Amino acid sequence: MTTRGLTEQAAETAVDTACRMLRMPTIQAQFTELAETAAHEQTPYRGSWPSR
Repeated sequence: MTTRGLTEQAAETAVDTACRMLRMPTIQAQFTELAETAAHEQTPYRGSWPSR
């Protein structure tokens, strides 16, 4: 499956690389689970942000 021109594997690799560069080990460790939960619940990436 592709997402905005990236395959899921390429997107996950990009997130992993960014988390390493930004020193965000918690997000890096939880990303796959969070992404799968969001996909299962059909939650948009901004779906859990509080509204202003």
